[in-house]
Amino acid sequence: PIFMLKLYNTLNRKKEKFVPLKKEVRFYACGATVYHYAHIGNLRCYVFEDVLKRVLLFNKFKVKHVMNITDVGHLTSDADEGEDKMLKGARREKKTVWEVAEFYTQAFKDDLTKLNIIFPDIWCKATDHIKEQLALIERLEKKGFTYQSGGNVYFDTSKLNDYGKLAQLDLEAKQKHRVKKDINKKNPHDFVLWFTTSKFKDQEMKWESPWGEGYPGWHIECSAMSMKYLGEQFDLHCGGIDHIPVHHTNEIAQSEAATGKKPWVKYWLHNDFLVLGKGEKMAKSGENFLTLSRLAEKGFSALVYRYFCLGTRYRNPLMFSFE
Repeated sequence: PIFMLKLYNTLNRKKEKFVPLKKEVRFYACGATVYHYAHIGNLRCYVFEDVLKRVLLFNKFKVKHVMNITDVGHLTSDADEGEDKMLKGARREKKTVWEVAEFYTQAFKDDLTKLNIIFPDIWCKATDHIKEQLALIERLEKKGFTYQSGGNVYFDTSKLNDYGKLAQLDLEAKQKHRVKKDINKKNPHDFVLWFTTSKFKDQEMKWESPWGEGYPGWHIECSAMSMKYLGEQFDLHCGGIDHIPVHHTNEIAQSEAATGKKPWVKYWLHNDFLVLGKGEKMAKSGENFLTLSRLAEKGFSALVYRYFCLGTRYRNPLMFSFE
């Protein structure tokens, strides 16, 4: 490397010297849930990851970059509650979930192109990797980390003594807040690996499994696909700070439970939100839903937005207004 590179690792809240596990840097980034256009808050994350990747390339590292496309299993709440996002998109547009996924996957890639973001070496769609997800759930089952309840397969977080280490969760404090929501859970932090009892009668995406016909929970896809393409331990995993308390915490739990290897990922990097004048984060469900096309209508090119993202470092909130 040209410079000694240091990265702030969410896992221990410290800046650490970056030393990859092997010669090639293996890098996984959580991609889009393709039920709607990505808003500019989502896209801030991919600009940050692109800058990180370019820093690695500039420092003469070889990089293998994998990004998932979530086209099944992600509910509107990260915590196994709410509506299926893909179904929500299909209802809104009166299309099949497959058509919605296809359309918004292409729209997402178009946005990355406009932002001059280097594409990952491997795109992986959740629906193309059901076999790998089932194999990982079976592996967890053999090791005694799962239970079946109410027709679904759950991960038993009580079997891990370091569950929640990424988010530094106070499990006792969280207990009261989440315990009432899913009567099938033994522990409030347990999460679904495989749904067979769908909350939605018109669920289109279903597959055969050892536990019955159904579909995967959201978290299992990232563990299964990252390990397929990057191995059972790799260097970098990125995403927004909203992934820290649930999604990335659950990825670590199931991956380290399955492989017995720690750490599963050496460096975790997370970007903060894009926030609006009132201090609220941008959301697809809100009135504040701004896309690159909307910026273009106002006369701002995508590269102007990319430049705007460099106005503060990635770990700070970024305040947005047209002014």
